[in-house]
Amino acid sequence: MEDSIHEVENENINQRGNESKAAGSLRADRLREQLLRPELATLYTDLKAYGERALLEPLPSLSFGLYRQFGDTGERKAYEQAYFDRRGRLAAVAMLALDSARPDALQGLEEMLWNVCGEYTWCLPAHLGTGEVDQVNGNIDLFAAETVHMLAEMVTIHAERLDPLVIERIRFEAEQRIFTPLYRDQRKFHWQTADHNWSAVCGGCCGMAALLLLEDESAIRESISHTVSCMNAFLSGYGEDGGCAEGIGYWVYGFGYFTYYAEMLREYSEGELDLLTGFKIAAIAAFPLRVHLSGGIFVNYSDSAEQEKIPSGLLSLLASRVGLQVGLPLHIPLLTDDPCHRWAHLVRNVMWSNPAVYGDEGASGQVERGFIFQNLGWMVAKGVLDSPGNQRSSGAPLHVAVSVKGGHNDEPHNHNDLGQFIIHCGGENILCDPGAGLYTQAYFAPGREHLFHISSSGHNVPLIEGQEQSSGRQAQAHVLEARLAADSGELNTTLDLTSAYPGAASLARYTRQFHWKMASEGSGSGAELRLIDRFQWKSRMVLSTERFSSVDDSDAGCSSVVERWMSRVQPEVVKSGNLRWQGVHGTVHMTYDANQWQVFSEVMNTVDHDNDPVTFYRTSLSWIGAVGDSDHGIEGDAPLETVCEVRFIIEPKKGENEVSMHE
Repeated sequence: MEDSIHEVENENINQRGNESKAAGSLRADRLREQLLRPELATLYTDLKAYGERALLEPLPSLSFGLYRQFGDTGERKAYEQAYFDRRGRLAAVAMLALDSARPDALQGLEEMLWNVCGEYTWCLPAHLGTGEVDQVNGNIDLFAAETVHMLAEMVTIHAERLDPLVIERIRFEAEQRIFTPLYRDQRKFHWQTADHNWSAVCGGCCGMAALLLLEDESAIRESISHTVSCMNAFLSGYGEDGGCAEGIGYWVYGFGYFTYYAEMLREYSEGELDLLTGFKIAAIAAFPLRVHLSGGIFVNYSDSAEQEKIPSGLLSLLASRVGLQVGLPLHIPLLTDDPCHRWAHLVRNVMWSNPAVYGDEGASGQVERGFIFQNLGWMVAKGVLDSPGNQRSSGAPLHVAVSVKGGHNDEPHNHNDLGQFIIHCGGENILCDPGAGLYTQAYFAPGREHLFHISSSGHNVPLIEGQEQSSGRQAQAHVLEARLAADSGELNTTLDLTSAYPGAASLARYTRQFHWKMASEGSGSGAELRLIDRFQWKSRMVLSTERFSSVDDSDAGCSSVVERWMSRVQPEVVKSGNLRWQGVHGTVHMTYDANQWQVFSEVMNTVDHDNDPVTFYRTSLSWIGAVGDSDHGIEGDAPLETVCEVRFIIEPKKGENEVSMHE
């Protein structure tokens, strides 16, 4: 299997009894034993505290007022906070109920299960259009699918102790809400053919619930065939390089549920149906290690966060099944770390987390030092500064990295960010990507490209003739060069980004060139990224004094070209032509031609995906030179050209009495 999963042959699926369908790991005694392992002590303390509070308080209400809020105002946060808190409390109490000496936990679990069965819909209002009854009945979104899967596993684990009426109610609701519309009526859903996380999550969750709850073998076969088709659609969104265009957070979500279903299907079929095979699956499994920069910080293009707590159970399972070399310190995410409190991650962190597959950061070998995603158009180079002072106060080495993004502007969870790059030093993305903004109705509506987190105005890419990058598949980064040294110490990348700026009427061609180089041993203590942007013009009519309008109508609109750099660190002017971003453990110096470019900085206050306030500092270089002057070697009828050459020097943070050679 390389490009897709083999078609399921029904005759190869042996008849199974209900007991074997539950999968070997979903047993109360096994879970209870695993939960008491020393390495899970912090996890157990966290979910116990959460569960004890849940037993003392009523579940948050999913009121009509909250339900209508999205349709009335476009806001979704309040409903979803209550919804996910309900799921989290249920998950924690289900774990407490593993203790047979806790009848209060079992009783609380039954009440919560009954309550969730009575919800008007298991879907989120944001996924239901205007929310009328005909849009609710038989509809299945990500969270309806997650809910049926969670209920199915809880019934399986606690089958011997739950009241039969609760079990019967769950089976009834699963049949009415999920199995009948999906498998019996064969209703069509958009996610069945989606090439992103929806096909894996919706298909996988419903498929796992079917393996656990359905008793009709023909219906089970239909569910397997249906789910495998969804998984093929999901895999079609990945190239052979294993890169996830949606980013690391959605890799966890989509490939996580792909893996969870694959493992349950393998157990159900006694090894006859194994989806976790082949080169492409191994490449997808390696994605998080390849985009991990250091200290739990990741490349976070698209709607992903810089910090991602990857489920330890998922990585442990992939280590054993596809030979993934983790090479990171063991970190077991807490139930409360996940705002959605996902049961699937929790229970598999308990069942599968294996400290033996983890190690020291960087121990996974050469493949994780750097990587070029040929299909995805991402480039990552990593290294460790070699100087005697490269140790942080913790004793850990100082990791540095750079990442460059190509691709196109019609990707899942797309941002208009062709040519975006990240500079990382010491566990911190100093020149950064804003990641995901707060999900509202406007975030996914026409005109979304004007929002800060999505627009090119929020990324390390230029404004050209007052034009931001355009949306759509036609806006594509053409990779002219992508070379990474074997030791990851040098990266050369050139992108043609002309098609991203169709509104720039005078632009003939725009290319962005990166040259990253680590200092060789004994020659210095830093790394350097040299960036060269070349703007070729159709005529000599482009003047630096001409007024162009920008998305945010800032003073940047006065120039034909404005370069922008995003950071959470406020920049300092060292001297003319030299700026500095002082990070926690490292420093980034930027040098530029102050005779040709004028610098200014803006404070950008916004909120992140969790609605928490966040401040970015956008540093801009505005072109003030003359287009086509002799310094650029433009003669006769040769194309006019504006060139911006910038050097970013990355070095360890200096002590109070130390002075950088770049100051």
